[in-house]
Amino acid sequence: MSVPGYLLAWARLPGPARLLAEVRRRRERGWRGDRGEVSLDWSPSERRDIGRFLKADWRESGRGVRASELRQGLRAHGAGLDELLVALGGPLRDLRGERAEAEQARESDRAAGLALLRGAVGDWGDDLTVVARGILQPAPSWALLAGEVADVLAATGEEPRRLAELAAALFRDPHALDRSTPLGRACVRSLELRRAVTEGGSYRDPLEDAQLWSAAWAGAGVICDAVSAQVLVLNLPLTGNAPAVRLCHAAPGEPVWLTLRSLRGAWELARGAEVFVCENPTVLEAAADRHGAASRPLVCTFGLPSQAAWELLTGLGDVRCHVRADGDVVGWRIVNQLRDRLPGAFTWRMPEGCTAYEEELLEDLLSDLKGDTLGP
Repeated sequence: MSVPGYLLAWARLPGPARLLAEVRRRRERGWRGDRGEVSLDWSPSERRDIGRFLKADWRESGRGVRASELRQGLRAHGAGLDELLVALGGPLRDLRGERAEAEQARESDRAAGLALLRGAVGDWGDDLTVVARGILQPAPSWALLAGEVADVLAATGEEPRRLAELAAALFRDPHALDRSTPLGRACVRSLELRRAVTEGGSYRDPLEDAQLWSAAWAGAGVICDAVSAQVLVLNLPLTGNAPAVRLCHAAPGEPVWLTLRSLRGAWELARGAEVFVCENPTVLEAAADRHGAASRPLVCTFGLPSQAAWELLTGLGDVRCHVRADGDVVGWRIVNQLRDRLPGAFTWRMPEGCTAYEEELLEDLLSDLKGDTLGP
């Protein structure tokens, strides 16, 4: 059935166009039959145009347009409502059906993704189901992500490989498995999940800090970058044969960057020494300028501790550490992590509720580092 041209011209007038747009919206959302009424805030001219194809008394009635009377008015001119809507805007969509199909496809994809992940890490128990789903949760396609994760896990363990080398071999991108990528995060979490399933231990999110990230990869024979992770130190009295020992001894009074690589080997803090820990390099640089080689040992995390910072600080054992950071949310997060993981950690001029930034307390901190005072 073709729609007469004059009817199409009428349908494109402002009033009929608004009416038919609303009818189309409702039809595509499941409106069927002759029930229902469309009521919009039409102007007098719009009501006049709409009324040309309805009963004569509708224009002055003030009510909306009933589906039954719209169909009846169009049939009198040889057109059906759906035919007119199709002629104006193309085929009608079944949005309910589309949503149902999309939901079914999504559930199928998720089931396939979980099956692939289970094949890669082993059969997890109910207590780890939330973890498994969380690994794939951010991905548009669970099956696609799980397939890539399975490929990565299958390529680990045979012989030691560097992380960037593995990424380049599998995905032609040396950064594909970086911590900043969804795939890298999914893979390292899957490795930890596989360890928990295999050993029957508890799961700990390897994204909590850089040390856990590296340990999870290392457990699968994958070597992470050991030179980009650094920690800044001043007058750190280390002993042993690790490269970090020679670096610290070579530059008394000067800030020194230690890499994770330089901390490989045997090292420990000189007997009786205590360490101060700050967040910002301004404090360490100022201590070097004012005190030089006379400054107390100082470690700067430079924000959230890197893997190198954790390797150094946790390697101190129960050595007394005076720790502080800025008094903001991130700073307190750093301090709480340090107190949780370092048995010898005590806050340094940072009482509970402190909101001061380190630069605001610089003179007091420098006085402590000289040895004249030691604030709470």
